[in-house]
Amino acid sequence: MKQANTTSKKRSSKKKQKEKNQQLKRKQPIKKKSDFAETAKINRISSKKKRPAQSKQVQFKKKKTKRTLKKRKKQRHQFYKEIGVSFFLMLALFFILQELFFSMPSVNGYGMTTTLNDGDRIFVSKRSRIKRFDLVYLKQPDTKQIMVRRVIGLPEEEIVYENDQLLIDKRSVVERFLKNEISEASKEKRLLTEDFTLAALTGVRTLPKDCYFVLGDNRHYAADSREFGWVEKKDILGVVKARIVPFHHMTQF
Repeated sequence: MKQANTTSKKRSSKKKQKEKNQQLKRKQPIKKKSDFAETAKINRISSKKKRPAQSKQVQFKKKKTKRTLKKRKKQRHQFYKEIGVSFFLMLALFFILQELFFSMPSVNGYGMTTTLNDGDRIFVSKRSRIKRFDLVYLKQPDTKQIMVRRVIGLPEEEIVYENDQLLIDKRSVVERFLKNEISEASKEKRLLTEDFTLAALTGVRTLPKDCYFVLGDNRHYAADSREFGWVEKKDILGVVKARIVPFHHMTQF
């Protein structure tokens, strides 16, 4: 009997609890579509409030990148400008020095074979003092043709060639640069340089002041002072110091 009463009480309490829950649900307001729209609007506004901070950071990075690229571009432009100015100044300096102190012409002809060949490029010093046996870059007195020849006689000297022997003021001077050619000519019983005297060629016994007697190393074929006479100092453009081209035959004189 007691068990039946307990069961009925439990059922009645569950029923009452169920009724209370239903009453609470009725009291709660039903959400309308406008409420959902308002909630979405609030969410959008809140998201927009968050975006500016992010966009400012992105914009700052973009501006920083643009500034960096602009700075690099400006630096490159300045670098190229400096290279261009430096190159121009070096070129101008080179031409000024070339005009005043040196030149790099090419050899024309075979009058200096085998010392120099046709087409060789040489370095000529315009300020060097002229000495005996120097190679000089000169203008031929009568035709003004440019050529390279070797200085044999200096101003106020008497010059004689006899049996392939150079005599300066009646003293023997050895031409070491022609050692092989003279030896070969001797074996073949011929003269490398035909006998002559300055007096017989020019009518004067010694060279005038500031005048030089020049010969080509290729003695049988060179046009030189035996043909056109002595060369004045003003017609000598410089002293040949080196052959620079071809590179594998580069030679210093």
